[in-house]
Amino acid sequence: MRTRTREVVRMLAAFRHSAHCRRLRAAAAAQAARDLANEEADDEPQDDDEFTATSAAEARSRSGMH
Repeated sequence: MRTRTREVVRMLAAFRHSAHCRRLRAAAAAQAARDLANEEADDEPQDDDEFTATSAAEARSRSGMH
């Protein structure tokens, strides 16, 4: 079996590093999206009096859950 040259080893390390950075950026973007969604959900007023069993059933039927 041939040994890898330093150039190939460096290239593979660069590819690994690049892939790792992409995963970190994707995870950070997903976390930012979750944070934004949580902030928007917290900003919406929670009115328990208006939310009845019928409106809950309507919401489930619209979302496709049974």
